[in-house]
Amino acid sequence: MSRIAYVISAYKDAPHLARLVKALDHDADFYVHIDLRADIAPFKEALGNKVTFVPRHWVSWGGWEQVEYQKELLAAVIHSGIAYSYVVCLSGQDYPLWPDEKIHRYFDEHKGTEFIAAMNLSRSNNRKQRAKIELYHFFRDLKWNNLWLKNKLIVASRCLMKLLPFRKKSTLQIGDTPKAEVYFGSDYWALTLPCARYVYATLCKEYAHLKTYFKTSFVPSELCIQTIVFNSPFATHAQLHTEEYGGLFTLTPLHHIMYGKEIKTMTLEDLPALEQSGKMFCRKVVSGASDSLVKAIDSNGQKQQAL
Repeated sequence: MSRIAYVISAYKDAPHLARLVKALDHDADFYVHIDLRADIAPFKEALGNKVTFVPRHWVSWGGWEQVEYQKELLAAVIHSGIAYSYVVCLSGQDYPLWPDEKIHRYFDEHKGTEFIAAMNLSRSNNRKQRAKIELYHFFRDLKWNNLWLKNKLIVASRCLMKLLPFRKKSTLQIGDTPKAEVYFGSDYWALTLPCARYVYATLCKEYAHLKTYFKTSFVPSELCIQTIVFNSPFATHAQLHTEEYGGLFTLTPLHHIMYGKEIKTMTLEDLPALEQSGKMFCRKVVSGASDSLVKAIDSNGQKQQAL
């Protein structure tokens, strides 16, 4: 059975993160980023030496710093020197819907597949989606504690940029490709180690071009790695979405996530939908609210392993 590297971002609910690690702790290693704004002590107490903590960044949703911590996580995996089969990206509020053995078996049976999905924004006719890269998006990385005021500034600047005639190009330079097309997908993916190495090497080599372009795009973490992969030799093994955009869940290959104004917290009443989803993981799972659900998932997993 091959070994998996899980790269995880978290900022709260250390007990659940420990529960997530315990559920996946078989032929696996865990690399964890804790938001610099959060107290890391509960995480260290809950996880001990079960994980590798990476250098921390002040993270604002939709800011470039999300790409920075993705880069930190990939660096830790690659510099470990361990020959992982897959690098799987999770959040600290995920939970596996499949038994650990089934997850490993599935990855072993699909060697070479890149579990990352994306749509091409450079060629898209969807104006709302193209606006993610053609409009300038400012102020996401401001280190302000007053989130209400910060959000007002972000919204005001976005409204202003819609009125002004300034637009970004829908392509960027990556290496020898002067007009690399831009792709959009979910933060959550699973890449083979060769693909993960390629992504990390590109993030390092093309850092200036990538940061300049994506820092003023909408949610760079949903654009940057996808753009690297889909402009690489690994694109033929990834999942290109060519249908009309129907929501971010269509670009999330391994996760069941219920998007809305905010991501729905999963409870026991969601178990039938989770079982029918066929997905490997779900989000979001929260200590207290989701405890009965986790018990039911674990019980089902034990029954599957016994068969």
